[in-house]
Amino acid sequence: MLTIGSLRKSFKVRICKTLPKKVCLEYHIGNCDGPCEFKSAAKEYDENISDLESILKSKQQMKEFTKKLQKQMEDASDSEQFERAIEIRDTLQRLGSIDSGKKMEDAKKSDEEYFGIKFGKQDAIVMTFRQTHGVIRDSEKFSFDLIGDNNFTNFLYQYYTTHQIPKTIVTSEEINKKESLTKALTDRAGFLVKIILGNKGKRKEIIGLILRNIELIQNKNADPGLVELREILKLPTIPRIIECFDISNHGDEYAVGSMARFVDAKPDKSGYRKFKIKTVTGRDDFAMINEIVGRRYWRLKKEKSEFPDLILIDGGKGQLSAAMSALKEVDIEIPCISLAKENEEIFVPKKTRSIIIPKNKDSIKILQHARDETHRFGVAYNRSLRKFD
Repeated sequence: MLTIGSLRKSFKVRICKTLPKKVCLEYHIGNCDGPCEFKSAAKEYDENISDLESILKSKQQMKEFTKKLQKQMEDASDSEQFERAIEIRDTLQRLGSIDSGKKMEDAKKSDEEYFGIKFGKQDAIVMTFRQTHGVIRDSEKFSFDLIGDNNFTNFLYQYYTTHQIPKTIVTSEEINKKESLTKALTDRAGFLVKIILGNKGKRKEIIGLILRNIELIQNKNADPGLVELREILKLPTIPRIIECFDISNHGDEYAVGSMARFVDAKPDKSGYRKFKIKTVTGRDDFAMINEIVGRRYWRLKKEKSEFPDLILIDGGKGQLSAAMSALKEVDIEIPCISLAKENEEIFVPKKTRSIIIPKNKDSIKILQHARDETHRFGVAYNRSLRKFD
């Protein structure tokens, strides 16, 4: 029997009351092609609705539409458009044209479905594993932008408008409004649905496997040295954007601050910044670091601009402490470390022991390059001020 969910999934029927300007979560989980944003999808949407109306009118038109899809699937396969062929095959399965008993059988056997999620700055990646009789049968991957009401809870709710609901849903982290979601899914499924945290035993192992798979996706195309840095420093994300700070002194009269910005392990000179010291007199590197770090991130916070993934300070524990104090004043949390030149030691907040990375590692070379580039930029700025004074 055709359900509203299977028809929506098959014909990409949108559920928004008014057409938004940007695609929403429905687009990211494959329920909608995004006619609000993409012209080609808007044209196809009208055709989809026309097809839907026709198959609802009679069984004969349903059969004709099925034959049309089967032909399109074969043509896509012959031309090696395999993703398109799989998409059409899934539509035929949802319409009951291929192995019509399979979906109901799967629903009876489906024991648990696992969800792992990892958040980036502006998006999230979700991966699912469906377990049937103790065996992982299916896996899917989704990503969505963290805008509006896009969140993990809403993702799960919308996911199950077009997917079979299992008895147990296992997640990698707690979700908001858990009781409301559980009730909604229970009412929709017609049996008791449980949502639990996968933090024990075999469930913990499966969730761990999903999260490792998501990490592999996130690490794809990333600089190996940056991946290495994430592992060594135990950072929440790959430090694709690094901002490094240094102070350049010449006597007591000339002191400036400098900042170099690295994106994907390479200098982004358009993002470099220089600072005239405004609040400190004499030679006090700690106070100067505190000032320039504070000024930088007060501004970014005010402008709602993108923060870096990692802050690097040229210096030792004292400079790092001054930078951390500035970040606390701004009320933001960004991973922050310092690199002391003498022994190339890395200092991390709240850790007494420094980290020393072998000199041949790409990770330390990236930090050294950022530190040295920041120093060069600061010295050049200091000289230019003295030249014109």
